[in-house]
Order: sequence, then structure tokens, then C-alpha cells
Amino acid sequence: MPATTDSNLEIARRANDEARADFATWLMMAKLNSIDALPQESQVFFAGYRALLARDKRSESAAAEATIQLVYRSYYSRMGGTGTAPIIKTAPRTRTMPENHGDNVTPFRKIKPNTPPPPREKKKLPVALIFIGLVILAVLYNYVSRGML
Repeated sequence: MPATTDSNLEIARRANDEARADFATWLMMAKLNSIDALPQESQVFFAGYRALLARDKRSESAAAEATIQLVYRSYYSRMGGTGTAPIIKTAPRTRTMPENHGDNVTPFRKIKPNTPPPPREKKKLPVALIFIGLVILAVLYNYVSRGML
């Protein structure tokens, strides 16, 4: 069976998505100093990532992509893909993250004080006035229906 069948492509897409999501999780857990909580296989892959960074002096993104490809191939075979794992083209990122993964929080922007406030709507009738009117109508109906007027 060739490696480019529809089922293998679907397995490849799922394996690639899972590998990328897992790697992002590992990076976050590394920031939180909780790598020890990962399964052994994940710790081995992450140790390989750190070794790539230290040994080859690669950029962080190149080492990350190499590690993701290793994880992807492993997941592909584990999910039942046959043959070699096909190359999955990922969508280009719309914006690049800085290499140091600095603060990515958008600062709060204050409203300019020189803008006039929106016009206020005029209240039609207060709720209490409507309630009082309904009570008066109910009392009048009660008197009229009994013939007291």
C-alpha cells in the first residue's frame, strides 16, 4: 500500500497537529519548571530538543522544527501510518514571534479624554410611574366592576 493514500494523509495531518501541540505544551511546561511531570517519551524528545540547541547552536525555531519532525514521525507510525511519513506543509505564520519569547501581552489602551461622550438617550417613562399607573388602573377596574362609583 503506498504511503500517499487518503487514510495515510489523514493520519499524517493528525500526527503533525498532535506533534506541534505537544511540543508547544512541552515548551510551556519547561517555562513552568515542570518537565518532570511529562511522560518518559516526551522527556526524551524534549531532552533531544535541548541537546540540538546546545550542540548545533541552531536558532530556536530550527531546533524546534527538527524536534517536531522527529515527534511527528514517531506519532505517524504509532497511529498506524504505513511507509515513510509524508511531508505536511504547514501554513505560514501570520506574525513572527521574537526569538526570546518576550512579553506578548497587549498593553491596555486608554480612551482619549478629548473625545466627547456618546449622547445620552432621554428616558421615556420611569418604571415606578408605569407601575403606579397599572396599580391605579387595577383599583379603578375593581371599583367599576363592583359598581362602587
